[in-house]
Amino acid sequence: MFDYLPLWAKKRIELNIPLDAFLLISVGELNRNKNNSVIISAMEKLKNKNVYYILCGVGEKESEFKEQADKAGLLENIRFLGYRNDVKELYEAADCFVMPSFREGLSRSIMEAMASVLPCVVSKIRGNIDLITDNKGGFLCEPSDSEGFAKAIGLLCDNKPLCDEMSRFNKTKIKDFDASVSEKAMRSIYTKVF
Repeated sequence: MFDYLPLWAKKRIELNIPLDAFLLISVGELNRNKNNSVIISAMEKLKNKNVYYILCGVGEKESEFKEQADKAGLLENIRFLGYRNDVKELYEAADCFVMPSFREGLSRSIMEAMASVLPCVVSKIRGNIDLITDNKGGFLCEPSDSEGFAKAIGLLCDNKPLCDEMSRFNKTKIKDFDASVSEKAMRSIYTKVF
């Protein structure tokens, strides 16, 4: 029926998300460390009913996050998708990646979002600051600062050219983390040492 539509539009229709919505995505376990409650609080502060949020993952905090979304009147705008095998397509359907984690290593989900050409609004912590250049590839916020996350998300949903600029920056920057670049650097180090 919708064969003529691009993949991102088909995915949004499948998830009952308006085509003109500003769509946030998080990928990861729903636990205390991932801190998704901050994004729910940020959405409540935005008061923009055309911002939607999809969470891909499962975990012990799922029911707590659903309850928070319900109390905030946001259940219509938030989709708890569970474990997914179509994350690549979900990234394509999204407008912005968000991750307010308390701690990370070098986050694979941020790297996937960058490679999927998305701006990223993430916590200002070790690992994340190596990937996201503040005000260029997205925004870095303190993990518990729902106001900061709301402001950053609001800036992006009101400014398509800024989203596009940050997306292009991330598309270029992620190439620095390609396995071949790391391999070349390691070979250089070993050649000098041995």
